[in-house]
Amino acid sequence: MQSNSDNDPIEVSLGKRGGEPVFRGTRIPISYLAQYLNNGCSVEDFIEQYDIDPELVREVYRQKFSDEDERGREVPA
Repeated sequence: MQSNSDNDPIEVSLGKRGGEPVFRGTRIPISYLAQYLNNGCSVEDFIEQYDIDPELVREVYRQKFSDEDERGREVPA
């Protein structure tokens, strides 16, 4: 199972982490970002920890987490 678009910052493939959503072109699960945010870390903290394109991380954050995080709710891991 692949994401519908090569422009999508999230990739889903059975060959990568058993189909868990990852940042496109990596094996880093999106759930890792959710865990960072839930533990009070920032997007910048996540970017510093992982060797990953900062714009890719920021785009995933904007698409998946910014509304939830801004309302003060935990984001799903």
